Amino acid sequence: MLEVQQVSYSVSEKLLVKKASMQILPGEFVVIMGANGAGKSTLLKMMSGGLLPTEGKILFNGIEPRKYKIEELAKYRAVLSQHYHISFPIQAYEIVLMGRYPYFDNKPTKTDESIVNLAMETMQVSHLSSRDYNTLSGGEAQKVQMSRVLSQIGETTLQQTKLLLLDEPVSHLDIKYQHQLLKEAKLLCLKNVGVVAVLHDINLALKYADKILFMKDGEILQSIAKQEPVTAQLLMQVFDIEVKIFDMPDGSGKFVSF
Repeated sequence: MLEVQQVSYSVSEKLLVKKASMQILPGEFVVIMGANGAGKSTLLKMMSGGLLPTEGKILFNGIEPRKYKIEELAKYRAVLSQHYHISFPIQAYEIVLMGRYPYFDNKPTKTDESIVNLAMETMQVSHLSSRDYNTLSGGEAQKVQMSRVLSQIGETTLQQTKLLLLDEPVSHLDIKYQHQLLKEAKLLCLKNVGVVAVLHDINLALKYADKILFMKDGEILQSIAKQEPVTAQLLMQVFDIEVKIFDMPDGSGKFVSF
């Protein structure tokens, strides 16, 4: 579905991403981790088509994202960024409805409205529908934006391949909603949607990811599949901090203690 082939990205002669390669399969949940400045968000922006690689190539279903028509790409690829600045009054419902813009011309259909309402119910923000988006708390705004990308993904079939890119999606959320958001993203994987998320919490990554990519100094240092062990030595190398790794009491996986 998504192939990243030896991509690099530089700004003012500074190399932010160095020859990164990876593959995202339909139904796969991939987490990208690394210290601040490791190149995670830059890599994700290239994957979305928001940045063009300085070198290398990214293919979505065999085609470079920039070669799609914007409206067509938006039907198959949704992005939740870190920051959204909106300088005019707009209701939360209208933000979520933006996810359906690629699907209608002038007026949303009943199907579009139904998908928007379901997305807001899923993220438990229906009560915020008529609120001015600019008056929402950081956590409320993040849940509304997640509702938007859920509505953009919309209906799925096993014959379609869709991609959801999440850049630090839980940064403003409390523990309950961190898990709620990631559970909803994980459920999309059951519908043939590939999910890539930049996370900072290793324990969330261990719980939800099928694969974790660790980045350092712009390079993908190591890729760890769910059945493979994450070691204290690797986490020291990536984050420069000593940790201890324990088995979960219920046998469901590992837990990292700092």
